Amino acid sequence: MKKDKRRWRRWPIWVGLLLLAGIYGYIQNNWIEIERVAVPVEALPPAFHGYKIAHISDVHLGKHAASIDRLIQLVGEQEPDLIVMTGDLVDQGTSLETSGLDRLSSGLSRIAATYAVTGNHEHVAAGRAEQWREIVTSNGVRVLDNQVEWLVRSDARLLIAGLEDNSRYSPEVYAVSANESDTAMLLLAHRPELFANYADDNHSLQPDLVFSGHAHGGQFRIPLLNQGIVAPNQGLLPSFTAGLYRSDNGVQMMVSRGLGNSIIPVRIHNRPHLPIIELIEAARVE
Repeated sequence: MKKDKRRWRRWPIWVGLLLLAGIYGYIQNNWIEIERVAVPVEALPPAFHGYKIAHISDVHLGKHAASIDRLIQLVGEQEPDLIVMTGDLVDQGTSLETSGLDRLSSGLSRIAATYAVTGNHEHVAAGRAEQWREIVTSNGVRVLDNQVEWLVRSDARLLIAGLEDNSRYSPEVYAVSANESDTAMLLLAHRPELFANYADDNHSLQPDLVFSGHAHGGQFRIPLLNQGIVAPNQGLLPSFTAGLYRSDNGVQMMVSRGLGNSIIPVRIHNRPHLPIIELIEAARVE
């Protein structure tokens, strides 16, 4: 009888713990974290000082994805000058026509100029990447797969380039003159594990800041250590999963933890991530 009473006294504790675990799990997989990061850029034209960029990555529409309307609202509230999307917007098993990709693209492109590159989930079947490009471009997004454009602000210019998924960076792809080597450049590239290639000293034109995703923040993050557990193409304890990285030669890379999930359907200590980058002149922080 006494044992039965003890059991009954314990059950509210277990129910409470399960409730707390459920709340924690919901927050970790649904409450988008907005991270504001100021990034000094050596050759940044003064006109671009304070230029604000919203970074969208790995939304995985159709599977454990962030709400489209809520995401558009959050991005709009940040009042960005530019929006960049670094791949895996739609999960591999989801139809592009019914995924909401058109609504996401049109909603974001109405806020600010929006550029995108493909990720691996855009290349899972023949013709899928072409269909993806058609949907996003028809809804106001400019696709930069192995393309380059100039951003213009008050007669100053800034290069923005992109890589098709799983491509190696090479300035020759963009047919940019070598005399542009001292021009500040942004690069959109889905895969952070190729950072050594992006930052290679042998490039005649190096990106100042790379935007990347793919790693999902390591899926499960170790508290206090700021370390992810596992990431695609990096394996266990991956090197590039979240935040700002800097190579020895000064190339920087911003890695988004992503906004959705795919094969692994849950995140732990790793909320969906919306980085907001502010470009600043390096001379102003010295």
